Amino acid sequence: MSMESKNRIGKNLKSRNLTPKSIYKTIKNSLAGIKYYASDGKSIFLYLIGSILEVIMGFVYNINGLEWILIIVILGFILSIELINTAVEATCDAITKEYNPLIKIAKDCASGATFVMFIVAIILNVIIFLPKILLLFGVVI
Repeated sequence: MSMESKNRIGKNLKSRNLTPKSIYKTIKNSLAGIKYYASDGKSIFLYLIGSILEVIMGFVYNINGLEWILIIVILGFILSIELINTAVEATCDAITKEYNPLIKIAKDCASGATFVMFIVAIILNVIIFLPKILLLFGVVI
């Protein structure tokens, strides 16, 4: 890497105020959001139960590396979209608690995004686990 490239990268980091303190603050704020979701999110219990069952089934059925990657990615997507859904709901509630058709659309769409990922997760789990479960009963696909 040339000296010019190193200087440009260094200037970029300084202009973004990227310091250990700012990184710590960013991580702390992110964890606060997850903590809020965990304490207030209505679906965290279902998410945790589903995640634990998926991991247990992964070990029981000895899934391969690609299947583990798919499960981990889908769990990450679901949690991320749940956090965004929670952020949208909190923002809408901060604007007004009164009925507003546009706020209803925002909340419903955010909730719909979570539901779509939930359906994708179910389909993925069926693709991964159903053939393994059917093998237990002698059914070969």
